[in-house]
Amino acid sequence: METMEILKKANELPKIKNELNELSKAMFNESLPCNPIPFLNGLITGVKTFGTNWITLPEAKKILFTILLQSYGQCFILESWNEYQRLSKLS
Repeated sequence: METMEILKKANELPKIKNELNELSKAMFNESLPCNPIPFLNGLITGVKTFGTNWITLPEAKKILFTILLQSYGQCFILESWNEYQRLSKLS
């Protein structure tokens, strides 16, 4: 990787971190965002930028939780094993 590329990526990191931080706060907004695309893109960006372990951080989990809120509804209670079994029967 050339020096200019490395410097460019280093300059983009604060912007990426800020964008992901803002996405992670969306679940606490007054109204739930209805478009999942920015959150899915945020997860992809986070993993590509910071590596696969990034998904285990609270910031990533908040973004993922927002997607779950969008798919199951705002007041969902999810028993993950039961849901896994239910979804596996549909495939």
